[in-house]
Amino acid sequence: MPAARMKKFASAAVTTVAATATVALAAPTTASAGPVDVKPAEVTASSTGTTLNISISNPNNFGSAVYCNAAVVDASSVPAIVEDPWTIFDEGVLVYPTLAKPETFFGVYPGDSESYTVPDLEPGYYGVLGACLTVWNVGDAPTLNEPQVLLVSDLDLGSVGSSEIPAFGS
Repeated sequence: MPAARMKKFASAAVTTVAATATVALAAPTTASAGPVDVKPAEVTASSTGTTLNISISNPNNFGSAVYCNAAVVDASSVPAIVEDPWTIFDEGVLVYPTLAKPETFFGVYPGDSESYTVPDLEPGYYGVLGACLTVWNVGDAPTLNEPQVLLVSDLDLGSVGSSEIPAFGS
């Protein structure tokens, strides 16, 4: 692994540990108005066969210490996540990122963008959303973007395979 990539990996690990500690120690389950205005991530997703193609941008400024990541969940979980963003951390909710590949938990820093694929998904409907947290807003729920719901299929459906279903609550 090149030195620059290793440095970014190590820095992301420290940020992730800090964000995880903040989430674990947070008492309230509803968002409160913390000192940092957390903007939602900008996420686009499409499906090609059984692969999701995801791009995420973190629009927050560097001083905000806001860390964002894209999440893939079973589409049936989306309404609960929209209602209570903490449910994204409930057991069995996340399809991606995954503990089998810890590097998938290292999303994007303020001002950064990433694109990646989530291959070999089981056919079905998946929700894709961005979640952002900052260590400055202890107890705040993750700030979410508007979820996208996509069909993942092992059939050749042309443009239907990457069509987005309107967001819940719209």
